[in-house]
Amino acid sequence: MSHSRGTSTDTPEPESALDRVKSWYHVPALLLVFGFMLWNRARNYTNFIVDGEVIFSGTDPWYHYRSTMFVVENWPATMPFDPWTRFPYGNRSGQFGTLMDQVFGTISIVIGLGDPSAHTVAMVALFAPAVMGAVAAIPTYYVGRRLAGRIGGVTAAGILALSAGLFLQRSVAGVYDHQVAEGLLQVTSVLAVMVAVSVAERDKPIYEQFLDRDVPALRASVGYAVLAGLAISLYLWTWPPAVLLLGILGVFFLLWLTLEFVRGKSPEHVAISGAVMMTTVAVLQLAVIRRLTISATDHTLLQVLLAAVIAGGCVFMAWLARYVEANDYDRNLYPVVVGGTLAILAVLSAVLTPDLFSYFVDQVLRVVGFTQNPGATTTSVGEATPLQDPSRLYQYHGLALFAAIIGAGFVLFNQLADSEASAEQFLMVVWFAFILAASFTQIRFGVYLVFPVAALSAVAVDYVVRWTDFSFEDGVEAYEVITIVSVVLVLFGTLVLVSPTALAVGGGAGPGEEPAAWTEGMEWLDENSPEEGVYGTGGNGTLEYYGTYADQEDYDYPEGAYGVMSWWDYGHIITVQGERIPNANPFQQGSDAAANFLLAPNETQANGVLETVDEDDETPAETRYVAVDWKMANTYGQGGGKFFAPPRFYDVSNVSESDYYGTIRNRQNPQQYMNYRTQDYYDSMVVRLYEYHGSAKEPQSASQPFVYVVDWDQATTRNGQNIRASPEDGSPAVKRFRTMEAARNFTESDGTAQIGGFGAQPGERVPALEHYRFVGSSETSAYSSGAHNQFQLIESGFGQLPSQRSTTGDCAANQTSMPVGNQTYCMSDAAAGTMDHTNPAWTKLFERVPGGTIEGTAPANTTVEASVPMRNNVTNETFTYTQRVDVGSDGQFEMTVPYSTTGYDDWGTEEGYTNVSVRAQGAYEFSVPVNPQASIPLNGTAEVTEGQVVGEDGSATTVNLSAPDNDQTTETTTDTSTNETSDGTTDGSASGDTSTTDGGETATPNTVARPAAEP
Repeated sequence: MSHSRGTSTDTPEPESALDRVKSWYHVPALLLVFGFMLWNRARNYTNFIVDGEVIFSGTDPWYHYRSTMFVVENWPATMPFDPWTRFPYGNRSGQFGTLMDQVFGTISIVIGLGDPSAHTVAMVALFAPAVMGAVAAIPTYYVGRRLAGRIGGVTAAGILALSAGLFLQRSVAGVYDHQVAEGLLQVTSVLAVMVAVSVAERDKPIYEQFLDRDVPALRASVGYAVLAGLAISLYLWTWPPAVLLLGILGVFFLLWLTLEFVRGKSPEHVAISGAVMMTTVAVLQLAVIRRLTISATDHTLLQVLLAAVIAGGCVFMAWLARYVEANDYDRNLYPVVVGGTLAILAVLSAVLTPDLFSYFVDQVLRVVGFTQNPGATTTSVGEATPLQDPSRLYQYHGLALFAAIIGAGFVLFNQLADSEASAEQFLMVVWFAFILAASFTQIRFGVYLVFPVAALSAVAVDYVVRWTDFSFEDGVEAYEVITIVSVVLVLFGTLVLVSPTALAVGGGAGPGEEPAAWTEGMEWLDENSPEEGVYGTGGNGTLEYYGTYADQEDYDYPEGAYGVMSWWDYGHIITVQGERIPNANPFQQGSDAAANFLLAPNETQANGVLETVDEDDETPAETRYVAVDWKMANTYGQGGGKFFAPPRFYDVSNVSESDYYGTIRNRQNPQQYMNYRTQDYYDSMVVRLYEYHGSAKEPQSASQPFVYVVDWDQATTRNGQNIRASPEDGSPAVKRFRTMEAARNFTESDGTAQIGGFGAQPGERVPALEHYRFVGSSETSAYSSGAHNQFQLIESGFGQLPSQRSTTGDCAANQTSMPVGNQTYCMSDAAAGTMDHTNPAWTKLFERVPGGTIEGTAPANTTVEASVPMRNNVTNETFTYTQRVDVGSDGQFEMTVPYSTTGYDDWGTEEGYTNVSVRAQGAYEFSVPVNPQASIPLNGTAEVTEGQVVGEDGSATTVNLSAPDNDQTTETTTDTSTNETSDGTTDGSASGDTSTTDGGETATPNTVARPAAEP
């Protein structure tokens, strides 16, 4: 009998298929989400492998790769100090070389069986962001599950998978940056805090239990709080500016503990959890503190003190609650006392430590102030600028963003209506509010936004499910199914249909054109310049690339070390790909010096900038190279140009972008515009290097017979804005004249016109450089960039320079191919030469040299012109370097030239100099274009050796241009041609050759002498 009863009661009913689905549906759903996220992020990985080499996207991934390689070479240590950036000081790696690099360096060692190759490490770094991005689905699921059950967890993970926002964009393969690690670790930290405070609410720990050492009662509350502190510490170890999360948690504890006490409950339980949690953070941050300063960008006292202050604040608020309750004071006084205490502390801080107070205020406004910090750094760093277009949040998150706002409203209403509402739900609202504000203030914080959006959307879905009373046990009604399906379609439909979609972002992942082109240039620099510590010495390099260097403020570089000047965007690529030391880097270090050099209006000032950063001790180390690309000389920021940025850092005088260029809009199509340039633009070092290779440039020459004039009229838009627009009479905004006199007459009579400023054509003569020579470049041309070509074609249209779309994708031999999107345009080489004076290799390398001295004699009070034909053997581009010098009354002249003509093989990298790829195709030719004593120019030739240019040979080259004995008169020629272009078409034809005078009339023939332009 007993056996029969036991059988009937012990045998469970078999689990139905529906029960199994209800119990386990989240597992395959989560696996599907994880698999999709990993696939979508990694599927384009081959785009990042070029000729067997990994090419990362952006700039920061290069330095993270270097930091990871350092871990591999020095495991388990991370890089304490790096002299391979920010010449001549060096730099502490700060937020780089931290936990993320340590983890993936260790993984590389395991995969490489203890000795991974650089390629193995690069491949690990290539896939690391995709893996981290996919793993983020796990904590996101559990955050959603804690708030809204399994369906909430699946909803949250699904939204994360389909969001096309910054987290996806920063977690595709090839973007080996800390931002993806930030997102993963922040959501993990928030999940850990949610668990800790919920356990504290459940177990209700109190102070007396600590006195009684009641370990069993405290174990869970303290244990989970410590784990939460550990999770937060891992986040801080990866990215020190994660103090943002400490601030969010500080506000959460302040508001929640106050709310709990005012509504009649004890705040002590959660306060204990917060105190333990933050004490753990403070202690663990002491383990990695590097500097006893206050800074968010490195492991400093800031992280320790802020965590300690929050811990102390939790203890104070718990004590204050007991004090108010013990003395039977009105509970509503509690927030008054707390707020008053904070106000008093703020006033005392402002009075006693004004710098510290200002620092915290600035940091708060900089992160969540909805305003842009006016500093040059934040206005020039794309990710630090505020969100200009709020609709982008909808494009990234679809209706999930609005669902999250609704979910936050439900939570807040529940907090007011239910005194038993949980702390973790309130935490989610505080988190969402801060991250949303931060996303508007700096777009880079949008990388976090998807997580609270996903979690609070799950809350909204949960409310809908509960409202419909959806349950399999009670039967499913049609309206319930319709409601749930509608919510799902609305919530996920916008994520799938609104551009950009997650699939589009994943499918479009690639390194872009810039890193590959710079890689070519840096490979040239690595192979053709002397190693660091060898320049000019011919010895062995003394700087170990992955060496361990003591942390210091100013590294003492050895003789033969040198810097490479460039804009700060490219510093990490110079360090990693070129294995050379940049003066400026993406930490924005050296940015002022870089701007001052690139915008220097003359060579003397540029040299002075470099002299201020060169070391002046017994073993001097100097800046020897300059690296520039087309973007640095390009004024179209929308097309990738970067010229707009240096004026914001230039501190020699007060300048702005408007001092260098302005905008003229097409009157018929205001969306189309061109940027005209001022003479200051053409006089800047970056333009003189990139466009002219250090040669002099005339507004008019034999190769460029026209003088260009930029003409505009003032116009007013519908909203009352005054703009420059193309001329009202319908004439072109860019006009051409055959003589400088005609151009000057037009500008003087017009009033809103200037000579030059179109393409590479200045309005005044740009003198030659004496100490900077073009030595190498990338093979890739700027013409391979659609962004470059798009604005070149638009601008050439303003100048009536013909171009046509190619139906075959090919251009004729005398045409320049300019791809834009999936179309190819063809422009004549002559027209392209007007837009770019030299063939625009993407990246160009210049060397700073003492220069060779040329001394000579010539007729007194004349002008000597020296020229030498050059060829870049990387691209087969040819150009001519020219320089002019005035002859004194004694008939003597002297000039310094940066280009040699012979002796290249005598002074290569083994001797500590450059294996130059840009070499002369003949000797220097000298002439006196206008000689008052002879009808024919005086000519001469001379060689300049490489030893003279690099300073190893102090002798001077001599040349004699003495006048002949016979006396002849100056020859003049008569220009009797009509206004006919070189291709035979007359003015107004399709060639766009428009020689005009004031009023647009055709210029009359001119009888002109043929002297050279003024020096």
